[in-house]
Amino acid sequence: MKIRDMEIFLDILKTKSPTITSENFRITQPNVSLIVKNIEKLLGESLFERRGKKLLPTSKALFLGSMWLSVVESYYDSFESLSEDELFGEVSIASTHTIGEYLLPQIIFDFAKEHKRVNIKSRICNTKECLAHLKSGDVDLVLVEGEVTEEMAKRDGFVREIVQKDELVVVCNDFVLASKPRYIDELLEQKWIFREYGSGLRDKFFKSLGDTSRSVPIFLEMDRIAAIKDLVINRGAVSVFSKIAVTDEIKAQVLFPIEIINLRLDRYFYSLKRKSSPFSKVLLKFEKFIADRL
Repeated sequence: MKIRDMEIFLDILKTKSPTITSENFRITQPNVSLIVKNIEKLLGESLFERRGKKLLPTSKALFLGSMWLSVVESYYDSFESLSEDELFGEVSIASTHTIGEYLLPQIIFDFAKEHKRVNIKSRICNTKECLAHLKSGDVDLVLVEGEVTEEMAKRDGFVREIVQKDELVVVCNDFVLASKPRYIDELLEQKWIFREYGSGLRDKFFKSLGDTSRSVPIFLEMDRIAAIKDLVINRGAVSVFSKIAVTDEIKAQVLFPIEIINLRLDRYFYSLKRKSSPFSKVLLKFEKFIADRL
């Protein structure tokens, strides 16, 4: 029995779909089905109940999976333990825009300098897309700025950790406009630019506004922080950012924060990983590296 066959079997227990598992491992669906049939032939009994395109695992399949998970974890751990002083392997990360553009780059760079045999793959997308990548097995870890409750994480089989607290700020390039606290109603004539639908930052802002969010005009929607920032600075638009994304511009006085009366805009950054993922020394080391620097 090959370790990869065990990994494919474990993945089917989660996905219950040969199609999804074949996509996760980049092999054909017939190959996945053949691996399942060979395991069943080896054991002399069926391990799945077939309902349409779904494979529902029997109690024996789940028991076998719990045993094989330990085998797979031990297999990878044995390679990592060959060199106690030098870490090697791969970790795949997805993060939302603010985190991926303003927090992670230096952390990834410093980690790569310290652990030269670790390959880090990083991608940036919105919260909804990050969670989809994690659920499908495309990435090992996600760091998101969208609200993810413990209940939501548990429902999807994720382990959630709070990374750090964050604050949103509404900014403009007009010193006079930002010179005193404003009610949101005073800003409805401004040209508001927001991140795309699915952005945790956008969701948090509109949720904080409550029913008033329906009155806020959306002049443009864009999926890049730098592009929105440029339009606020050079075209007099108004937008909302994570404070860490505009700290330098506020210090340089090219952007000015507008205090919104009766509006709380604090939130948290979260890290999430799959609860069922095999143990990874590299991933644990990288998580600790992040925590130590934030």
